[in-house]
Amino acid sequence: MTSFPHALLRVLLRSGRSASCPDPQDLASLSPEEKARARRFREPRRAAAYAAAHAAARRCLSEQLGCPAGAIHFSRRPCPGCGQLDHGRPVVERPCTSWESSLSRSGPYWLFAATDGVRIGVDIEQVRPVDLNALASAVLSEAERDYLVDIEPYLRQAAFMRCWTRKEAVVKASGIGIEAILWQIDVQPWEPRAVVEHRVVGCPTAIWAIRDLPAGPGCSASLALPAEAQPLLDFGRDRGTPSPTDTTVAQEATQWRPPPRVQVRTARPTA
Repeated sequence: MTSFPHALLRVLLRSGRSASCPDPQDLASLSPEEKARARRFREPRRAAAYAAAHAAARRCLSEQLGCPAGAIHFSRRPCPGCGQLDHGRPVVERPCTSWESSLSRSGPYWLFAATDGVRIGVDIEQVRPVDLNALASAVLSEAERDYLVDIEPYLRQAAFMRCWTRKEAVVKASGIGIEAILWQIDVQPWEPRAVVEHRVVGCPTAIWAIRDLPAGPGCSASLALPAEAQPLLDFGRDRGTPSPTDTTVAQEATQWRPPPRVQVRTARPTA
């Protein structure tokens, strides 16, 4: 397992909202495969969302790797659940690097995170009406379902999406992705920050720290890192464009320290 010195771990966080049509500068940064995928979208706004997110990820990494954004070559590791490559954990294949990253999109919004030498996962979702009765048993743990029952009805959609983004961030970091059994991962939505257990074959981390990220109105976002990490969150801007997050984000670029002892809690405290 990766050992963490007392020095802080710098975590780059970039977010944004795409325009209604693809930006030529974004398209120019993409690989031939990414450009081809962008062209396959029938709606310009969806092509713009895809191009903006992937171009921003490339620009952010290019600053750290010292190479042009278009020179970065991504590949995927086999999914530890099924062995397939199409949904395995994305990694930078060239240039050779220890940097890890995670990218998420929802509608026009995107969120990207990167750090050096540590597994990382992020997820952003637009809060929207979902059928809680149909999804709860497949997605939520028993404690999470009890929590949703106990809170006011008007809060339940946002609380469900908070659970969803936390779980997605963890399974992206571990590499299991869509193969994960989500109801087995308890992310303690009643806590502002959670420490959870999630073990995957081939992943050096079993205990994860999760925090919610500011994501702007109508969105929910989360970040997952190994619980032992002591990250310094670096909220930046892509090409100086406005972020969907509010102005307090820049003030939150402070040290995030986990508890001295990692404790895994799987049950919601009773009133």
